[in-house]
Amino acid sequence: MRTTIITDQLEKEEVINQCTICYVGMVEADGTPYVIPMNFGYLNGEIILHSAPFGKHLGLLELSNRVCVTFCTDGKLVYQHPDVACSYSMLAKSVVCKGSVSFIEDLTEKAETLNSMMKKFSDRTFKYSTPALANVKVWRVTVDEMTGKSFGQNFK
Repeated sequence: MRTTIITDQLEKEEVINQCTICYVGMVEADGTPYVIPMNFGYLNGEIILHSAPFGKHLGLLELSNRVCVTFCTDGKLVYQHPDVACSYSMLAKSVVCKGSVSFIEDLTEKAETLNSMMKKFSDRTFKYSTPALANVKVWRVTVDEMTGKSFGQNFK
């Protein structure tokens, strides 16, 4: 099975938009990776995330606002020959983004960004109370590098 590099930006963005969950990687003070699953929005080339206004993840982002965000489509098992274990693979695509996090603090911008993010999950426009907006962290990940791969493709 082949792994090929996805070079087309639109194809990478299609992979991102097919996903409902991403995995956000940060680094602990001792260098240990820390990865959490999150739902997300992808708007104008930026990844939008939201979380509680407290927790380990925010402490780590105070140490470094650099993150790695990974997206992977649902895999489908494929093989060249059913009796050859090494011929089995997953037919899937992935995108890895590296970037930096900033937080949206303005309540109006938070509401607009959350509604833009929610379009991935619902056609509705939501209203948010001031306490709700004050008690959510809205992350903006500015992507510096985006790579993509296609797995299990192009076999005969």
